[in-house]
Amino acid sequence: MKTKFIFLNILVLLAGGIMPFAFAPMHLFPLAPLSIAALLWAWLHADSPKACALFGFLFGIGMFGVGVSWVYISIHVYGNTNVFLSVLITALFISALALFPTVQGYLLKRFFSLDKSLVLITAFPASWVLLEWVRGKIFTGFPWLYLGFSQTGSPLRGYAPLFGSFAVSFVVVLSAVLVVLVIRNIGLDSQQSGNDERVCGNDDKQIWKNRIIPLFILVLFWSFGIVLTRVSWTQPTGQPMQVSLVQGNVPQQIKWNPQQVLPTIEKYIRLTQPHWDSPLIVWPEAAIPLPLPFAHSDVDKLKATARKHHSYLLTGIPIETDSKIYNGAVLLGMQQGQYLKRHLVPFGEYVPLEKIFRGLIQFLDLPMSSFSAGHMQPLMKAGRLPIALYICYEIAYSDLVRSDLPQAQVLITISDDAWFGKSSAAAQHLQIGQMRSIESGRYGLFCANNGITAVISPKGRIIRRLPQFEEGVLTAKITGMKGSTPWVFWGDLPILLFSILTLLIALSINKKSS
Repeated sequence: MKTKFIFLNILVLLAGGIMPFAFAPMHLFPLAPLSIAALLWAWLHADSPKACALFGFLFGIGMFGVGVSWVYISIHVYGNTNVFLSVLITALFISALALFPTVQGYLLKRFFSLDKSLVLITAFPASWVLLEWVRGKIFTGFPWLYLGFSQTGSPLRGYAPLFGSFAVSFVVVLSAVLVVLVIRNIGLDSQQSGNDERVCGNDDKQIWKNRIIPLFILVLFWSFGIVLTRVSWTQPTGQPMQVSLVQGNVPQQIKWNPQQVLPTIEKYIRLTQPHWDSPLIVWPEAAIPLPLPFAHSDVDKLKATARKHHSYLLTGIPIETDSKIYNGAVLLGMQQGQYLKRHLVPFGEYVPLEKIFRGLIQFLDLPMSSFSAGHMQPLMKAGRLPIALYICYEIAYSDLVRSDLPQAQVLITISDDAWFGKSSAAAQHLQIGQMRSIESGRYGLFCANNGITAVISPKGRIIRRLPQFEEGVLTAKITGMKGSTPWVFWGDLPILLFSILTLLIALSINKKSS
């Protein structure tokens, strides 16, 4: 018994550890349902809610320990925090995220009979989706490594334009349940074989019930996903537009050095010079590392150049106004525009309970970590093209993206993922952008200081991209997209309500059969 318990502990830890490989940059999307299936298998063999909680915690440690440990780089390398404290903060962060599968495991074992197939099919996917939603909301949220994001290259992405990434997460977990049901029933038959000839030779009805039905449902969901990927929910509008995305690859160590401000701006001007024939040029987050109004002379020169070439330049720049400073962007050209970042990163861009925490540890004194948050703003327009702009982390918040739709015809994300070095963070970030393009049916432009700079199709495919950690300019043609996917119309609400209803049904089934 003790050996079995140890084996299950190792199993869930490894299952969680391989889960991030389902996401970018590896894109091994089948690992997502298989990893969840391993977790469920362990929960089915647990003898108490506490054991399920432990298995869930170990799974979470593996999943988030491998998947988001890149926060250590920003804390230690760029936040100048000592190794011990950086490891401690990273470990606490990962442990906090691991509490979500911990709570799920405990509650499932405490309130449901996991040996009932209908209970598993209803309660497990619904509870996973609801906890993902909570994770994206609590303490400003951390919507990272949602299961749905891992499926941008799989048939299941077809569900995203209908009900969003949470619906994809639901089907991923449901697939894991169906896999477990098929394997578990096969295992039971094998175990009984030889003990009872009547059991060994199960009649056709029993075989259909225990094996064929879960397998059929699994194939049905994945096949329907393939059909949905062929549906075009939005349509091109206007003429194709050439865009140029500039990747400066400015080292994070020097970016905010006052002596490097002018060389940084000159680098972006040099890279842009051959591309003023593009109607829209995009520079990344804080490409001009000097707040307005102090950078007015440089901005005015860029504005004049853009007008001269009948072009538009969109660049990230801190903006100081009304005694507050914002992480922002400006659109320069025949029309002007300004954007103030709405969803800030805690401790990275602002300090919660500042009077208590500011200066307590060194990593809280990162450059430009005293931003204020902007509010809902009118969309900027490059000519006749309405733009939905997001700075870095904002693209991860579905409600924020939906608030700009269907008016916006293209999604643009400017970022600086140099904070996370040569980790998987940039690839995971880009994959979230892919999901938003799939959900909205719009082109996505991803412009990052050191990468990954890319152009995403309305179907979520990477059309073109630049190598990471190299300076360069990515030029491609895009078209504004009009119309609404079902997700744009009704958002995440239907899948959340469906999950709640499904959970209530599971409780009812469990109560009647107990």
